[in-house]
Amino acid sequence: MNENPKINRFKYIEAFSEVVSHGSVSAAAKKLGVSQPAVSQLIKKLEESVGVPLFVRRNGLIFPTDRANSLRDDVEQLLMQLDKIQMQLNFGRGEGLVLSPLRFSASLSVVNEILPRVISTMHNKKPDMLFYVNSLPIASMSQAIRSGNVDFALSIREIQHASIISKKLLSAREVCVIPKKHRLAAKSTLSVYDIHNEKMIMASRTDPSYETHRALLYKHKIRYQKILESPFSTLSMAMIPDLNALSINNVLIAELVCQHNNLLTWRYVDEFIDCTDFYLSMPPWLNESPTEGLFLASFRESLKVITQKLNINTI
Repeated sequence: MNENPKINRFKYIEAFSEVVSHGSVSAAAKKLGVSQPAVSQLIKKLEESVGVPLFVRRNGLIFPTDRANSLRDDVEQLLMQLDKIQMQLNFGRGEGLVLSPLRFSASLSVVNEILPRVISTMHNKKPDMLFYVNSLPIASMSQAIRSGNVDFALSIREIQHASIISKKLLSAREVCVIPKKHRLAAKSTLSVYDIHNEKMIMASRTDPSYETHRALLYKHKIRYQKILESPFSTLSMAMIPDLNALSINNVLIAELVCQHNNLLTWRYVDEFIDCTDFYLSMPPWLNESPTEGLFLASFRESLKVITQKLNINTI
């Protein structure tokens, strides 16, 4: 029986992708679980089909041509979409594989301080996984999830949409981050009135925490001198000692930053009882999937020491 030519085309595409990635027909054959002559034959037929050479052979090595390199990104995107379709079909049958590549989006502070720990733990559990990470405004995350460009989004605001599942990961109390040499560092806890007339570094106005922090200070009629406003949390934190300024952040990010910046410390503020909620959002087909399970287990494991120290409960 002749093989369906439409199905057979995917064999060509897979063979092409693996040869480009590995730079070797034998390595591609090993990855695909087929013989080396079978991969060579697929590449030969593919080149005949497109009418141009896709690889150059020299001294036993194989190199992609410019034409092959120009196709590489499109082929990778196609294969990723096919993987996602297969995942969704498996999900519908009650089966489950861990999605790879896995695409994350998160705020900059989460990208810088939390995701590296989580991804490292996931990699240790699943060494063959591939990860993509970007940082998007919360307003853009919903569309990115629905369009398939993002699998998991981590945010400090719940993404509400009928076709998106959002789950609260944890809540972290707001604290004041200060230079270790600042006069307020001598206190074990602060009152909001200690902040009066101090220099402040604020999040960008597009950041959901901006209005939260501004409202906290306004509620208690606290005057302050805003000397820096930035969407880049790493920059803001790094500038605190040099500017001898204060900044408000949640205790989880504050603790993570202070662990690798010995010029900083943080203090609870008696009147700051509000918390920052961290959410995980995803398409429905990833809800309760092995991929979500792997992420949640890695999230808890990678932050266990810190969350226990801070008495933060995670899901």
